[in-house]
Amino acid sequence: MLASTFPKEIDYIGIDAYFPVSDLKSPTVADYEAGWQPHKQAILKLQKSVKKPVLFTEFGYRSVDFNGKEPWDSNRIEGSVNLQAQANALQAIHNQFWQEEWFAGGFIWKWFHRHANVGGEKNNRFTPQNKPAEELIRKLYGL
Repeated sequence: MLASTFPKEIDYIGIDAYFPVSDLKSPTVADYEAGWQPHKQAILKLQKSVKKPVLFTEFGYRSVDFNGKEPWDSNRIEGSVNLQAQANALQAIHNQFWQEEWFAGGFIWKWFHRHANVGGEKNNRFTPQNKPAEELIRKLYGL
């Protein structure tokens, strides 16, 4: 009984969008987009069955080589900085979802309030702050 009434009680389908989308060291935007296809189809199937908009409660990529392989992995501190891979991944997720009428948006991981003290071109972590990915985000979302 709960399963049949539960979707009526929610406003959105919330998804932490850390899907494996590429095994490549430095994927192109097209590589990431191709990797999103099976996940996007599964999300769309769920969305159609529940009939609620999808919201990415978290999404993001580290600025590191192989960032599309296990994007949820925040334990791996080492790794070559790859600013382009992060920007490409964020561009691809925007291309694949933001124009879909069933998609409600998402929250980028990880944003810090002390902007000047975080991120930067030597940082291989999730934050896009003070990296090319931040400029891309500003452009994509008109900020």
